[in-house]
Amino acid sequence: MMGSFAVGFGFQLRAMSKEPDTYQSLLAVPLVTIVLAAIVLNADRPDLVGHTVVAPTLITLWNTTLTWSGEIISEDRENGRFESLVATPASMPSLVFGRLCASTVLSLAAFVLAVLVVGLFFGQWVGIHHPLHFGMTLFCVALATAATGTALSAVFVAAPGARIVQNSLGYPLFLLGGVMVPVAFYPAPLEILGRFVFLSWGADLMRDSLSAPGVENFLPRLFLVLLLGACSYAVGRLFITRFLRTAREQGTLSHS
Repeated sequence: MMGSFAVGFGFQLRAMSKEPDTYQSLLAVPLVTIVLAAIVLNADRPDLVGHTVVAPTLITLWNTTLTWSGEIISEDRENGRFESLVATPASMPSLVFGRLCASTVLSLAAFVLAVLVVGLFFGQWVGIHHPLHFGMTLFCVALATAATGTALSAVFVAAPGARIVQNSLGYPLFLLGGVMVPVAFYPAPLEILGRFVFLSWGADLMRDSLSAPGVENFLPRLFLVLLLGACSYAVGRLFITRFLRTAREQGTLSHS
C-alpha cells in the first residue's frame, strides 16, 4: 500500500510541475485574502485577521483536490495508461490517494501567500503562536481532504453523470466547514451538520493555533479530523474496488 502511495505521490508532483493550470487556484488567493481582510479590519476586528489567512488556505486546498478528484482516473483512461495501471500489483485506491495528497502541497503555498498579502497590504503580520499544533493540524487536514477526494473520485468514475455537480461542491463545503466563520456561530441544525465535515474541526484548530491562548482539547479534535477523513477513504476504497471488479468482468476498463 505504501509503495503504491509513494508512486502516486511522486507521479502527481511531476505531472503538476509540467501543467500550468496547476497554479490557477493560487491566483485567487490574494483577491480572496484582500476582501476578507478588508471586511474584518473595516469592522475594527484585527483579532480576526487570522481567519483571513486560514480561509484562503482551506479554500485552495479543497478546490485543488476537488478538481483533481474529477480528473485523475478520467485522464488516465483518456491517455491510455489506465489499463496498464490496473494490470500492475499496485493498489488503485492507494495510487489515487497518493496523487491527491500531492495536490494538497499547494495549500502550503496558499497559506504563505495569504500571510504575505495581509502583511504587505494591511500591515497585519499573522504570527503562529502554536506552530506545532498548527503544523500537525494542517498536515491532518490535508490528509483528510485527499481522503475525501478519493471518495469523490470513485463516485465520479462509477457514475460519470455525478461530475455535473463537481463545480457546485465548493461553496457548500466552505459554508459547512466554517472556513471563515466558525460553525459554533451557526443555527443549531447547521452547526450539527457542519460537525460532520472535517473542515469545521480543522478550521477551528488552525485558528486556535494562530491565537495566543492555549489550544483546548487539541488531540481529541485532531482525532476527529483524521476519523472523518478515514471514513471517507474507506468509502472511496470500497467504490474504486467495486468499480474495477465490475469493469474487469464487463471488459469496459477503458470506457466504463
